Amino acid sequence: MKTKLLLLSFCASIMMYSNSTKAQTVLAPGDIAVFWYQADTPDSFAFTTFVDIMPGTQILFTDCGAVPAGTFDPAGCGEGAFVYTAPTGGLTIGDIVQYNDLAPGPDFADYGGDSTIIGGTGMSLSTGGDQITVIQGTGVAPTFISMLSGSSTTFSGDDSLSTTQTNLFTGLVDTGLPRTAVAVGSGPAPSQENDNAMYTGVYTFATVDEAKIALTNPANYYGTQAITDGTYAALVGGIPAVFTYTTLSTGDVTLENSVFVAPNPSNGTITIKNAGNVLQSAVITDLNGRLVSQLNLNGNTGDQEINLSNVLSSGMYFMTISTENQSTIKKIIIK
Repeated sequence: MKTKLLLLSFCASIMMYSNSTKAQTVLAPGDIAVFWYQADTPDSFAFTTFVDIMPGTQILFTDCGAVPAGTFDPAGCGEGAFVYTAPTGGLTIGDIVQYNDLAPGPDFADYGGDSTIIGGTGMSLSTGGDQITVIQGTGVAPTFISMLSGSSTTFSGDDSLSTTQTNLFTGLVDTGLPRTAVAVGSGPAPSQENDNAMYTGVYTFATVDEAKIALTNPANYYGTQAITDGTYAALVGGIPAVFTYTTLSTGDVTLENSVFVAPNPSNGTITIKNAGNVLQSAVITDLNGRLVSQLNLNGNTGDQEINLSNVLSSGMYFMTISTENQSTIKKIIIK
């Protein structure tokens, strides 16, 4: 990891604290995709969102990798992280956010560190192999959202042995399409890396699902060891402001706003309140993305009470409620 000197201002710290106390969008695995990775100077990356994100929502981007157990190094990761705070107005599905180390922008700040991500100097990508992992929460209690690795074409490394390696974080998936962990190195060895990698596909899709498949397919990435590579430079120069969805309808918003779960928090008995949507399934996952329960809603168009008291222990979970062509994610808390 490259070394750099940083100055964290008192005002920035106060702003980060203030934002962290506001209501935030709770992200689930796959809601964010990093599609540009540049370890050569200046460090740069870009991401897009597949969900609307409320103002003040905080997202961490770290180059700390995973050990074979699927966690951060228990001894602590000496690399760092950036905190991205969604600006006034938030983000809309398809928005693209770019980071450039020479001009980071006001929405990025260095993460101060914790007992797991012990580096307090922000993220600094290594040309010997590195990755960008997207999380919500902290290094101590993370929710893993996605990762893009330039270290290898596999997730077979061990971050405790070398910061140029990574394994796969628990809850992320590196097979099938779409996936939540994408490896775009130059070969299968743990540090057989690409300094830089860039998405090569289109930016207009019929649906979000089509975009997820394209952006998480390693075949749709171009890797290089030099930012002067003409193909790479043209791809980077062609990044637009947004991904465009031609059939993103008001129905996607309607499902979000017409299906609710209550009471929340609950003791385990929850009612899915539904305003006429033909619901097919409800899938419950924990904070690490592990499947906890899957329910068949059988095309129900009204309210449905479900008893999860024998399935869920106290804590926070995500419930993905789906129709034939839409889905919405609800956070549920069990007391």
